[in-house]
Amino acid sequence: MKLRDFLKISMLAMAVPFVFAACDKDNDPTPTPTPEPEPVPTEKKGLFVFNSGNQGASIDGSLSIINFAKGEVENNVFAEKNGRSLGGTPQNGAIFNDNLYIAVYGSRTIEVVNKLTMQSVKQITIPTSYDDGPRYVVADDKYVYASLYSGEVIRINPETNEIDKDVKVGPNPEEMVVLNGFLYVVNSDGLNYESGYVNGKSVSKIDLASFTEVKKIEVGVNPTRIATDGTNVYALSMGDYVAIPSSIYKIDANDQAVNTGKGASWMAIHNGVLYTINSVFNPDWSTTDYYISYKLSDMSVLSDNFLGDNQVDAPAGIAIDAVGGQLFVSSYKMESGYASYTTDGYVNQYDLTGKLIKKYDVGVGPCYMLVLR
Repeated sequence: MKLRDFLKISMLAMAVPFVFAACDKDNDPTPTPTPEPEPVPTEKKGLFVFNSGNQGASIDGSLSIINFAKGEVENNVFAEKNGRSLGGTPQNGAIFNDNLYIAVYGSRTIEVVNKLTMQSVKQITIPTSYDDGPRYVVADDKYVYASLYSGEVIRINPETNEIDKDVKVGPNPEEMVVLNGFLYVVNSDGLNYESGYVNGKSVSKIDLASFTEVKKIEVGVNPTRIATDGTNVYALSMGDYVAIPSSIYKIDANDQAVNTGKGASWMAIHNGVLYTINSVFNPDWSTTDYYISYKLSDMSVLSDNFLGDNQVDAPAGIAIDAVGGQLFVSSYKMESGYASYTTDGYVNQYDLTGKLIKKYDVGVGPCYMLVLR
C-alpha cells in the first residue's frame, strides 16, 4: 500500500474558500461552571469512527458509531440526523460535557453535535483571518482547543461555542494532549515535506492558565502524533517516510525529550503499555506492518505481534476502550495489492490479548476513533 503518497496527499489537501465573519481574538472570558453531564446510557456507549473521506476524489467524510451493547455499527449518522454532509476531511473529535466537537479540516469547520443524539448544536466556521483549517481538537474541564494547520491553536468557550483566544505555535500543528495544566502540541511542518520538514522538529508547550506558549521542546523530524500516560508525554515523529525512520520521544516533567529508539505510525497507551503499529516501507513502496507493544517503564518489548494472525489489511488508526478492555484497529481495504482510499474501510474489535471479536464496515478513510463511555 502506498501510505506515503496518501499521507502527502492528505497533508496537501487545501480548504475550499469561504467568507466568514472575523472573530475577536483578544476576548478572554472565563466559562461559568456547567453542570456535570448525565451518565451515558448503556445502550448509547460505543465508539465514534471519524471517516476522513477523500477530498481529492470529492468524497466527503462521515461519522460512524459502533454500539457496544448491540455489537452493531451505524454509518453516516451525522448526515442522517442533520440532513447535510459532515464536510471534507474530518480529522478527529473530542467530548466536552454533552457535546462532541468534530474537526473538519477540508471544510474549515468544527461541528458541535449532541454526543447522544448527533443533532447539530452549532457549526463553528474558522474565520478567514486564519489561513487554514482545524486538524485536531482536544478538551480539558474548561475549554475545547483546536490546532489549525496555519500554525495556531485556538481556544473555544464551550458555553458560547465561540473562539475566544489563540496562540501561535509551530508550522502545521497536529495532535495535542493536556497534562498538568499544559497543552502539548506537535508541530509537523507537514506542508514542507519536499524541503525535509526543516521546521517540523518541535512540541509546543502551552500554559493553559495564560494560554501562552512557554517552550518549544525539540524532538525528531515531522512529529504528528502525541499521547500521555498521565505522567509523561510521548511524541511520535514520523520522519520523512524514506531515509529518516519514525521515532517515539518521551518527554518528562522537566521537558527533557529522549528518543526511545522505537518507531511507529500509530500508537495508543493503556495501563502502562504502549501499543504501536509501524508501517515500514519496502523497496517497491509496499509496506510491512508491525504490531509491537512495549512496557512504558523501560520500553521493553511485551509482544512483537499483539494481534497475532488477526492483523488488518492496511492500518489507519488504533484506539483502546480502557473500561471494556477492548482494542480497535481501523483499516483501509485492499485493491490490486494496495490500500484503497476511495472505498469504505472497516474497524476490527479485539480483546487486549489480540483475539478478534468482530469486524465492522465503516466509511471511507477511518482515520480516528473515540470511545464514548
